[in-house]
Amino acid sequence: MNKYNQNLLSLYIHWPYCESKCPYCDFNSHVNEKINEIEWIKSYKNQLLAMKEELIQNNINFRHLDTLFFGGGTPSLMPLKIVENIIDISKKIFGFKKNIEITLEANPSSYENKKFIKFKQIGINRISIGAQSLNNKYLKFLGRLHNIKDVKIALNDASEIFDNVSVDLIYAFHGQKIHDWTSELESFLNSSNLQHLSLYQLTIEEGTKFFKDHKNGIIKLIDNDKAAEFYNISNKVLSEFKFSKYEVSNYAKKGFKCKHNLNYWKSGNWIGVGPGAYGRLWSSNKHRNRIEYQNYKNPKTWLSKNLLQPKFEKITKLNTKVSDIDTLTMGLRLYEGLEISKINNLSVINFKSLCELQKKNIVTFKDDTLKINKKHMIKLNSILDYLINY
Repeated sequence: MNKYNQNLLSLYIHWPYCESKCPYCDFNSHVNEKINEIEWIKSYKNQLLAMKEELIQNNINFRHLDTLFFGGGTPSLMPLKIVENIIDISKKIFGFKKNIEITLEANPSSYENKKFIKFKQIGINRISIGAQSLNNKYLKFLGRLHNIKDVKIALNDASEIFDNVSVDLIYAFHGQKIHDWTSELESFLNSSNLQHLSLYQLTIEEGTKFFKDHKNGIIKLIDNDKAAEFYNISNKVLSEFKFSKYEVSNYAKKGFKCKHNLNYWKSGNWIGVGPGAYGRLWSSNKHRNRIEYQNYKNPKTWLSKNLLQPKFEKITKLNTKVSDIDTLTMGLRLYEGLEISKINNLSVINFKSLCELQKKNIVTFKDDTLKINKKHMIKLNSILDYLINY
């Protein structure tokens, strides 16, 4: 029997536009263009109303929204009118938990002090800044439009406006020196008032400019041993600055874990609204299926499909094996591990492999909790491949 808290509910809003397309990005993002604000508000509202009906039809019990997350794209480019209307409409349709976490992603290149103040006034209480690098040379390599000065200005002002500030950084790429990275990271943490940090090692995703460049030999990847060295020393630095590592790439000060992302990693219920967004809900009907809702990726297509009445590109009832593998894969990203009772059918786990991993002290399995031991988290993907019966 799948064990989860049906009362937890998250809402993800996707804004598809950016100032430019970064060479490493495989998210559903498009270069900014002129839009009709009224049409976008109407389409968002139609999908939100449709999702309320889906919750009712599938007997999904919830009291309110626990988290709301504006992602993208670059949500800080969103017109204030759209953000404000989405917050107001969502509150009327679903209700808000008293201490709801409402996050908005922002880029230093599109930062405006007055707009950040307005975001706070209309309900945003957590800001996530996509700094991506602490070095102007590497920012240029990553195709970012901002520089270090922009990062410092945006972060200083954000820290004065918001009580919960997160920063995203990309590291461990060819040409980057470990000493430079640790020096930059330590200096950054000394001068910044952060509650949360996400560190992502550079990966080359199909469909990106970096993928073509890598294929043509223009850019290279660092080897696994070097990547592990970057990973381990980053963990050491963050620990010294009182950041607790709670997920393979995420660190938080006490009380500041990202509640929204935790709901993903714990395979909870979430609604996805906007171009390319997807959501997953656990049906409370007899078979407790997991239902996936996929949106049209192209912004103009999504807008035209949802303007008069809501329409998803695809609604799928996931089979048990797919759901269980997803639950296992996401749950083992967490340092606290996964409650095995959340798995419907334990045949997705190769128990011979599990025993071998336990003997080598790579994983522990105790009191219903399966987790990867901290020093082996860098090998997450290979451990999952070894452990799961795909």
